[in-house]
Amino acid sequence: MPTSQKMPKWLEIEGLSIGNAQKEIVKNISLRLQSGERLGLVGESGSGKSLTALSIAGLLPRGLKVLSGDIHVFLNNKHLQLSSATESTWLDLRRRHIGFVFQEPMSALNPVITCGEQLMENLEMGGLNPVKSRKEQAMMWMNEVDLPNPERMFRAYPHELSGGQRQRLMIAMAMCNRPQLLIADEPTTALDVTVRDKVLDLMLRLCEKYGTSLLLISHDLRMVAERCDRIAVMQHGEIVEQNTAKEITQNPIHPYTKALWECRPDPHNRRVPLPTVADVMQGEVKAEYQTLEEWNEIAQLLKVNQPLLKVDDLHFSYGKTPILKGLSFELFPGESLGFVGPSGCGKSTLSRVIAGLEPYTHGSVSFFENNDFFQLNHQHPKWSGARIQMIFQDAMAALNPHLSIGKMLLEVRRHFFPLENSRESNAKVLDVLAEMQLPEDAFDRYPHSFSGGQRQRICIARALLVEPQILICDESVAALDVSVQAHILNLLHRIRENSGMSFLFISHDPNVVSYFCHRTLHMHEGKFVEDRAY
Repeated sequence: MPTSQKMPKWLEIEGLSIGNAQKEIVKNISLRLQSGERLGLVGESGSGKSLTALSIAGLLPRGLKVLSGDIHVFLNNKHLQLSSATESTWLDLRRRHIGFVFQEPMSALNPVITCGEQLMENLEMGGLNPVKSRKEQAMMWMNEVDLPNPERMFRAYPHELSGGQRQRLMIAMAMCNRPQLLIADEPTTALDVTVRDKVLDLMLRLCEKYGTSLLLISHDLRMVAERCDRIAVMQHGEIVEQNTAKEITQNPIHPYTKALWECRPDPHNRRVPLPTVADVMQGEVKAEYQTLEEWNEIAQLLKVNQPLLKVDDLHFSYGKTPILKGLSFELFPGESLGFVGPSGCGKSTLSRVIAGLEPYTHGSVSFFENNDFFQLNHQHPKWSGARIQMIFQDAMAALNPHLSIGKMLLEVRRHFFPLENSRESNAKVLDVLAEMQLPEDAFDRYPHSFSGGQRQRICIARALLVEPQILICDESVAALDVSVQAHILNLLHRIRENSGMSFLFISHDPNVVSYFCHRTLHMHEGKFVEDRAY
């Protein structure tokens, strides 16, 4: 890592406050960033991390403004005070001196323009002409970020690239004009761990090669600590602690920083329930520890029962392309079975086939009921849905924005329990909402008025109203802060303990999977390559 003490200063933020007439969101923060330095900005959703980053580039959302303080940029010994910067100064900064990599590249890329054209457009804004030179540079940058087959990628549209490839393209677009600062705002949240590490290593390599400073924003303190020189921790719009990555890791001072470390799942030091940030800060951690031996003993005891679900030689194809290739496994009552593997290996497709949302082309999926196995059939989705329910990664996309939560949940309950009277259905919905620890007025509110963690709990409530025996969680905690993630994992653990429900659990985070699951199946290119117990 660069020795930041010897580097000239590039950015300095002094007493910055951001908000509007009603509310101050970012509160009197001060930061400095030196040339070539890597600074991590860490905190939960709503802490003000992204607003701080957007203010540096003059991109604050409409309705928000800098209330006080200033941002100073030092370009080749030239001092810019951004509180008095003109629009042309901001444009020049964004075009040539500051690069951005966002969390969701599909939203940041233009879906109707080829990848090559978008990269060439960035080069043109940076002042590179003529067109031939821009194309040569675009091809060079596609090679630089390790995109396979650059000629094909140049002609491709964003939807034809994988998530990791789209993020590599975003890095090329951000770095092609060799900016002095790269701002990466949650750049790898939606990527599996293997692709995540490759993308982060690529960013660090390019920043080091071109002497670019890096502002890395994330809710993952461990990931930032492994890759940054210094870390600033934000909570409720304030910076509560700043120090070197080594000190933040080994000797955190502020209770909030300590809490961010404490609430991460650790399969080698399993705590039930997981402490949340609030638990740690209030001194109310009451978790019990389970050794690996105790956990494995529980897993073995589950296998003395008859399997609840049996999958045998399962095949699935999109057209002529095979996706699932002869998969076989058993799931036992009360067991949590994890699926891990790189993006595109078939994890989500397998879950959709088991849930009856996709028809398999060969093999069988059988459910044990009334002392016999019955084959699940996608042509009878209500029969399958009554036994198997699914929770998706994107809770907002899984909820109908035009229905209140109460109406949405009642619709599900009445579909699967048509003989239940209205009073009983209403009472059941209210009971489940209370079990999910949702606000009392949740019944009459709409999805947009809830936080990400609350929306995920609503999706769990909807699944529980069906009273299934198997719950499929497809990346259900992937995009959540560590504290919200701990809440959801504790909730799922409580459901498992109280009801004996079985889980099929998909995640790209190996720590989460090995913490929650009794056994894990590793997938690669549509096949199981390893079966591991913990």
